[in-house]
Amino acid sequence: MREKFKHLLGKTRDEITKEIGDGFNFHDNEVWTYEVGKTWIGRRIILSIKFKGKNASEIAFYKSFRKC
Repeated sequence: MREKFKHLLGKTRDEITKEIGDGFNFHDNEVWTYEVGKTWIGRRIILSIKFKGKNASEIAFYKSFRKC
């Protein structure tokens, strides 16, 4: 799954918004989250994008039963 979103590193907030939408993320937040899937037992797979300045600097995934 990580390879599918690796290309987002280095992109600006506007480029990411055009590609995968804004979700419920505030434009100036340091961390944006997106629900990108579910496991077989219903846990949500969440993509977390951290920004340094104007560009995405780190992506991470975590699983949770809670919403983003």
